[in-house]
Formats: sequence, structure tokens, C-alpha cells
Amino acid sequence: MEDRMNKVKQEEKKKKGTVNNCPFRMKYHIMPPVGWMNDPNGLCQFKGRYHAYFQYSPLNVHGGGGYWGHCISKDLLNWEYQEPVLTTDIPEDQSGVYSGSALVEKDRMYLFYTGNVKLPGEYDYIDNGRISSQLLVESSDGQHMSEKTKILGMEDYPKDITAHVRDPKVWKEDGEYHMVLGARKRAWDEEGSRRDEGCALIYTSKDKKKWKFQQELIGKNPFGYMWECPDLFALKERKVLSFCPQGLESEKERFQNIYQSGYTLLDKGDDLEENFKEWDMGFDFYAPQSFQTEDGRRILIGWAGLPDTEDIHKNLSVENDWQHCLTIPAELTLSGDKILRMPVRELYDLNWKKAKEADGEYLWEDQVVKLQIEEIKGNELEILLGTEENGLTIHTEGNRMELSFLDKEGKPVKCGGGRKIRYGRTLEPVKKLLVLIDSSIVEVFANDGETVFTTRIYLDKKDRKLKIKGAGTKDCQVL
Repeated sequence: MEDRMNKVKQEEKKKKGTVNNCPFRMKYHIMPPVGWMNDPNGLCQFKGRYHAYFQYSPLNVHGGGGYWGHCISKDLLNWEYQEPVLTTDIPEDQSGVYSGSALVEKDRMYLFYTGNVKLPGEYDYIDNGRISSQLLVESSDGQHMSEKTKILGMEDYPKDITAHVRDPKVWKEDGEYHMVLGARKRAWDEEGSRRDEGCALIYTSKDKKKWKFQQELIGKNPFGYMWECPDLFALKERKVLSFCPQGLESEKERFQNIYQSGYTLLDKGDDLEENFKEWDMGFDFYAPQSFQTEDGRRILIGWAGLPDTEDIHKNLSVENDWQHCLTIPAELTLSGDKILRMPVRELYDLNWKKAKEADGEYLWEDQVVKLQIEEIKGNELEILLGTEENGLTIHTEGNRMELSFLDKEGKPVKCGGGRKIRYGRTLEPVKKLLVLIDSSIVEVFANDGETVFTTRIYLDKKDRKLKIKGAGTKDCQVL
């Protein structure tokens, strides 16, 4: 393990200058010190600090895993990087220390994660050739970990579950520990053809080490072939199941990305086609995880990226030896049957200043931008980030929203890295909009977070302009 950690230190030191000179580095978003990052893991508040772990591949900018990175913060916005805490050093996790969660009890932190093993040979890696184990470590400081303990293995999963079982989320409820896992279940259609179904598995434990299977959560009808990154929590005493289904067929205004992230309220029943709501309608969002703060807020952070998309669109930061980031931490509140997602209140306490306006445009260069629109004149609003030849257009008309990286001829522009267009809707016409820009990430929150878009953007500093058409009351501030 020590040798693997030393390699990370050497790589981070070697490429620090290249990474830090990148014009796309952000100020208030978690990024990898070098290389690749993906899923947020182990989110928690512990001994006066917020901890965010993440899937980290410092030695390969195109991924591959192998580490849990680690950041700490006092305010959810200013993050300090620590050394990685986990790597592949036992037989049960030799191919990857996959995603997981944190449980805090008194003065101890417990991290649960999936150890992945891929055997060499001729396997399909669905029914065979893969071993998924659930593992536990504990810590008194969030940085130094105990020996690893295996708590679940292939023999502990239901017989009709494939080798794809991962991403444990653990919590305590009614004196017992609960765990939800994402899984792929063997299934066949009416013609007898293989058609696997995604599901979630629920386990309980008295001591965090011995676990008993309780039930399977699955849709009334097939809803994707695999569910990843499940999360189960309560808002206003209503149970929310968040998960990432893979294998949904794309529709014009639903399921537009390669894989999806969303939630369902369990009391609405198991018709997921009707009840599943997407967390984010943008190009770059996946694998969200939530946690509860000491003051009772439910905070959600996602990966501002997607797996298996490097052939679809690019992140131009790769040229500077790093790729991906996490979303701004957001507070979740329940409104009817819809969850609203808005940036944490700490964001508004920062030292914002009025943006400079010239010829109807705001220039932002290397500043962080917070644009708030409280009223829309008429039925339409258009915001252009960049130029008409190379920019992102945010357009609303009534309750319909659109993010477009297409020019007037319908061709993708450079700053989108191959991204094209995404659609979304709100229940009522869009009247309020918050646009947050931090260098190479744009997050758009409509109607108090009812509909959210997240996208990466790669504008040269000279093109970092903002122009608004159709706004009534607007307030553009910068840091």
C-alpha cells in the first residue's frame, strides 16, 4: 500500500504545475489534484469538518480507479485536499476500491465500499469472472484507516443476482443498521431472451459486520438492466430512493444521457416509468450521494460527468492532465411529490460583488458568477455564455427549457467539447432562475431548484461573456 501511495504523491508533485496552470480549474468545486475523478463517496460531517471522498485515478487521466481521494472543508465550499485513504491492497479489492458511503457514530467514522475483482480469462463478467465484495474500514480522524473487513460476499446475495453488486449506502434507523446495494438481476422476457433488470438490495445488521438480507426493491416493469449508486433517505418522513439506472431508452426530453440519475418516492408505488424523476437534465451529472448535516439538512453532491462518454464528448482539461469535478453541494427539500435542489446556503454568505456590465454584457474571465433572475418579461428568456460563434445558450419558453452548444447552423461549438443540446421542463412556467458559473462548470437552477441542468463548458478567458435577453429583475454578482 505504501508503494502505491508514494506513486500518487510523485504524480501529483510532477504534474502540479501543468494542472494548476489550466484555465479550466475551479474555485468552489472539488476537482482531482491530477488525473481522473468520478463518484463522490463517503460524504459526511465528522468532528467539525465535512469530508468528501471520491473515486480517484491519479495515474491515468482517462480513469481506471484504484484509490479513494479525500477532501475536507469547514463550509462545503472551500476544500482542502488530503492524501488518498484507500487503495487496492487486499485480494478482495485487487481490481478496484469502488464506491461506498460513510457512517458516523460518536467519535468513529465507518467507511463501507465495494471491493472489485476481475479474473483474467474468457468470461462475460456479468455472470462470471467478477467478484463483488462489500468491505468495511473505520477511522478516528477520517484519514487513517483500520484493517479492511469483508462483510458481504457473493454467497450472501440472492441466487438470481449477477456478479454486479456494488455501492453500499449505510445508515442507522430504529436501532439497526441498514444497507442498500445496487444490483443487476438475471431476468428473461416473454420470448425467453435474456433481459436483466436493475434492482436494489436491502440488508440489516446489529453490529455493522454481520448482515442479513431483507428485501429487493424493483420496478413493476423492467427499468434498466443495472442500478448503481443507490441512496435511501427520508424527507419530511417520506422515503426517497435515489439510484442510477443503466439501459433506459432515450426520449427527447427524458433519459437523454447514456445513463440516468434520479429518484422515486417509495409511497408512490413501483411504477418507475411514471414515478421516476431525474435529478438533473444537463450533459454532466451522475452518481449522486446525499448525507445529513448536524443541523439536519439533507445535502446532495453528484459527479459532474458520466461514464462511457469519452467517445461522445470531451473534457478539454485532459490536455492539462486532469478531468472531471463534483457538483456544488445542494440542499434538498420536498415540495409536494417533487424534490427541490438548490446550492447550500453557505454559497450566499460569500463576499459577492456586483458584476461589471459593458454594452449589455457581463465579463467574467476567471471570476465565479452568480446570476439570479427573479422575473421574466413575457414568456421567453435567453442567456448566452460566450459568443454566438462559440457559446452556450440557455433558453426558456413557458415551462420548457433548453441548453444548447449548437451554432446557428446546428453544428456543435468548440466550448462544448462535442456536447449538443439538452431539454427539460418545469411544472409551471419558468419565473426564477439561478445560474452558477465556476470557470468550466455551469449549473442552472429553475424555479427554486425544481429543474436543474449541469454542464461543463470550455471557454477561453477572452470569450467569457454573459448576455441576457428577456429578463426583468436580474442580479449578476461575481467573486
